[in-house]
Order: sequence, then structure tokens, then C-alpha cells
Amino acid sequence: MSRVVILGAGVSGHTAASFARRWLGRTHEVVVVSPLADYNWIPSNIWVGVGLMAPSDVTFALAPVYERHGIVFKQARAVEIHPEGREGDPAPYVVIEFTGGAASGTREDVRYDFLINATGPKLNFGATPGLGPDGGHSLSVCTETHADETSRHLDELVARMQRGERGRFLVGTGHGSCTCEGAAFEYVVNLEFELRRRGVRDRADIWWLSNEYELGDFGMGGLHLRQGGYVTSSKVFTESLFAERGIHWITRAHVREVEAGLAHYETLDGTERSFAFDFAMLLPPFSGVGLTALDRKGADITAQLFQPNGFMKVDADYASKPYEAWSPADWPSTYQSPGYQNVFAVGIAFAPPHAISKPR
Repeated sequence: MSRVVILGAGVSGHTAASFARRWLGRTHEVVVVSPLADYNWIPSNIWVGVGLMAPSDVTFALAPVYERHGIVFKQARAVEIHPEGREGDPAPYVVIEFTGGAASGTREDVRYDFLINATGPKLNFGATPGLGPDGGHSLSVCTETHADETSRHLDELVARMQRGERGRFLVGTGHGSCTCEGAAFEYVVNLEFELRRRGVRDRADIWWLSNEYELGDFGMGGLHLRQGGYVTSSKVFTESLFAERGIHWITRAHVREVEAGLAHYETLDGTERSFAFDFAMLLPPFSGVGLTALDRKGADITAQLFQPNGFMKVDADYASKPYEAWSPADWPSTYQSPGYQNVFAVGIAFAPPHAISKPR
């Protein structure tokens, strides 16, 4: 019997567990380790953030689903990976720390034959002072609870606008290294639509602030849309959409700090400015969750398994090279660890090993 251990139960981890259970016979064991009791369909958080969906619409309990399908579920966070086992016992294992139930706070060694790291990203709000909903001065739609809080702030501001006040909205990226511009883009057009639906659009000033070099770049050098026999660049499409909807934009910007009602940012040419807002939804940059890797003697080998940003190294070309030398062949193929053949990492690749956009 083999045991497949999957760290994380988001889009990638949940999908990996589902297929592993379907493809493997019942003599093999599939184990999912996730610190959260519920699954969250993250793409729909943009609807929660404007009040058109509730958190309960985008979540469900994991344990009953996994029990029904014969998947072992452990509500815990992964702490350490021991890909070589320990001295005297070469069986690889993961150290986990339980986050729920009577065992909360205790640790357990979980052995594996195959490991899939699908922990997803850490929301690195700390990269920008004052960024984020937890002790910061901006909002988020990265989790269902963040999105629900964003919706409540929107309701409060709309109520004031219905009494005659104006509202100044700022949506976009909260750091120059952000890589998920698309989610903020989806949210800003949802927001504009909802303000119109609530009858206060004429009292709203909506601004898009992004680290994109051009509007519609989305962090990947832009794209092209074919419709009705015409090909349109995402720059033209997005500029036209924003102009039509009355959304203003600031690009080539890095947010340095967020204070209450005030975002300080720097543009690529070195100009420093501040932006006063009543409502700010700014996405954070991502990093790995901070797993540690140890060899059989207990020596730290984290740098062998993970990149400096905390994401696991896989079968990709990580060498530094000029933009012109990058090719699709540099992209991972199997997402397999080059050092340990039974370790894999799976997830949404927001960008390849090198920046997909031409360096500016």
C-alpha cells in the first residue's frame, strides 16, 4: 500500500485529492492536511466582497466530503518536511500541527510515499506597512472572511452616500511585486456595477491603482482577444472599458504604505504621491507559507527544496537570463522536485520562473 499525502485543500490540493482517490485503488491511502475546516472557492470571493454572495455560498465543510470518498482528512498545518526520514529510518514524513478539535496545538509525524505540496500562497500583507484588514487600513477579497468584511464596509459607505456624501474608492495592487492583478480587476468592475445598481454611482469616484506597466497588462505583458473577427489588445480593451465606466487609473505604481484613509505610492519614474480614499481594496503580494525542510540528520535543507520566496522548486529552469531568452520550455512539466522524485508541488502558476513581462 502507498500513501499519498497532500498539503493543502484549496483549488489545487482538493483537485489533486479528488483525482488521486479516483485513480488509485482502495488499497492505497490518500491523506489531505489543511489548517482550515472549510473549502473556499476563492474566485467567487469577488461576489462576496460586494454583497451579492454570502460566505456560506462559497464554502463547504471538508471532513464530510472526504469521509464519504475515503480520503483521510487532518485539520492541521504542515510545519516540516523530512524527505529523507531520520537516521535509522529512511521513511519520509511531514510534521503537522493540528489546528482544530481536541488535538489542537499538538504535533504528529505523517509518513508518505508520495507528497504533493499544494499549500498555496501566504498572503504577505506585511510587505507593505498598513496593508490589509487585520490591523491594517485596507480591505481584501483573498478569503471569504476578508470579502465579507469588505462587503460590510461597502454597505456602510453606500449608506452614507445615499445620504448625500461622496465616496472615493481605490482598488488594485498593494505592492509592486503583486502577481494577481486579475482578481482586483474583476472586483473593481463588480464594484462599479454594484454602485450603479444601488443608485449612488454619481457620487462615487473609482480609481484603479496597479503595478502593471500598461493598463490591461495583468502582469504578463498583456494578451489579445478575438471577437467578431477582430483582434483587440487587452490594453485597448481595458482602457475602453474603464473609460466607458468612468474608472480612472494609475499604473506603474508601488504602494509603499497605507495609513487610515491614505495610500502612499511611488511610480516607476520615482515620483512619490499620496491618495486619499474612503474605501480601499488592495491585494497583497504572495510568498510561500514558510515550510522548513530537514535532512535525515536534522540539518536544514530548506534552500534545496524551496526558492527564497518560499515556493517549492520544481522541474523548471530557474536560471537568470534575459527576457528574450525565455521560452515555454522553461515552464514546469511535471511539477516534480528535482531533488526528491516522490515530492511534487502543484498550484496556479501566476508567472513562470522568470518575469513573463519584459523587465522595465
